[in-house]
Amino acid sequence: MMQASMIVSDWQPEIGRSPTPEQLRDIFQKELMDLGPALFLADKTGAIRWCNSGYRRVAEVQTEDGRIGDLLPLRQVAEEIEYSRSTVYREDRYIIGQTTQILKSRMVPVFDNDGALNGFGGILQMFADHGIGTEDIAQMLDRYMDFLRLTADWVWESDANLNFTMVSQRITNALDRPPQDYIGKNLLNMMVTDTLRQVAKRRFERMSPFRDVPFDAIDGEGKRRLFMLSAVPVFDRANGTLKGYRGAATDITELTKREESLRMAKEQADVASRAKTHFLANMSHELRTPLNAIIGFADVMRMEMIGPVSNPQYKSYIRDIHGSALHLLGIINDILDVSRIEAGKVTLHESVVSVDEIVESVVRLVKERVTDSQLSLDLDVAAKLPRVHADKQKLKQILINLIGNAIKFTPKHGRITVGARLSAHGELELSVADNGIGISQENIDRVLEPFVQVDSALHRKFDGAGLGLPLSRGLARLHGGELRLESAPGKGTRAIITLPASRLLDGKHLAAVR
Repeated sequence: MMQASMIVSDWQPEIGRSPTPEQLRDIFQKELMDLGPALFLADKTGAIRWCNSGYRRVAEVQTEDGRIGDLLPLRQVAEEIEYSRSTVYREDRYIIGQTTQILKSRMVPVFDNDGALNGFGGILQMFADHGIGTEDIAQMLDRYMDFLRLTADWVWESDANLNFTMVSQRITNALDRPPQDYIGKNLLNMMVTDTLRQVAKRRFERMSPFRDVPFDAIDGEGKRRLFMLSAVPVFDRANGTLKGYRGAATDITELTKREESLRMAKEQADVASRAKTHFLANMSHELRTPLNAIIGFADVMRMEMIGPVSNPQYKSYIRDIHGSALHLLGIINDILDVSRIEAGKVTLHESVVSVDEIVESVVRLVKERVTDSQLSLDLDVAAKLPRVHADKQKLKQILINLIGNAIKFTPKHGRITVGARLSAHGELELSVADNGIGISQENIDRVLEPFVQVDSALHRKFDGAGLGLPLSRGLARLHGGELRLESAPGKGTRAIITLPASRLLDGKHLAAVR
């Protein structure tokens, strides 16, 4: 009869008494051993010297030939371990009732401190044998073959030395050669680049699954193709030795070319953008110098500082020269500002500013233009708005640009409204609304691009370079905000600048008040 030496305590709890740490350890050890898989220890002859409850449950199972415990070939295993001094794997089948069960076992040699073999330990696991019939096997083969035909990757199988034993038909599409040309060839020897070969070799030597290791090879036309290689090792079920690998290769040659083309295109675009910015900066400087002289001399003549201008026609010409020069200088400044924003060379000079003060200051600056255009200007500013951490001059510039746009596209006797409020998400919204000509939905994205106007004809009704909205959007984005337009033809336009809640001060307190 099988003997089993107990290594756990039989301690039972007593009412009102807590277990000691040693007793808790024994309890845990007992539960771990008894509830785990079937474990046993045997000596060099194969005789059981210790086992847990899981092993006893398996050993007592009755088969048509007797108890499993009596049928286990432990003496034969002991001889094999003594000879090989390595792990032994077994897979035995037993008929239990009307079903076939597979008993998988793994036996490991146990050595003492001097390296002498004392015996071996084992773990047993029982599985139901789900037999597969010939018809099922044929169906599975059809399914796998369909998968192989449908996938764009080529799949392969090799021996332990990475010599191909199977290659799918898809390799013909990838390398212009039939699969039979590769049978028996070494996978690593196919690689062109030595660096990639060494990387792949080290990855295979780990004998573990991997994905997307670069792999290159020469196709039938002598061209280099690039792949991403994935593989899993295959081990022998009986003794655990490496049998080979199964894997797949994804062709990324064209994808790599497209990525390289995109990278080169981006580099060229960056170079062109830098050249454009440099050109605009230089041209702006060259143009502003004579323009400032023209404006200065026109001012002297307009104000008759060194003598009267007697001819009224000349006075009209001087006013036109002065106004045109100022207009041109404004366009040049806007061009320079837009190019500097695109180049990331604009720096914010931030401070704590009041929204009310900004709106009042802007209204004072544009009031004369609004009156001259025979328009009315209203304010819709919410009470007790929080202060903002922002660039005061840049916020003013945004509002002035938006109001100037509204003045330009609003007919006489129209109305412009400047608003400020907190959104439902706690963001600050600055807005300029008009009841002018409006913009169609398909043109809203266009007018936010530099140098774009909806009326692009040379004889267009409205002047300007189309920089006000792009410049305002760029300045808003520098603050972490955004500009959006709500508009419809004949219904007017509402331009909304949104600044993030993180820029608001005392936001929680003021939101509660609101």
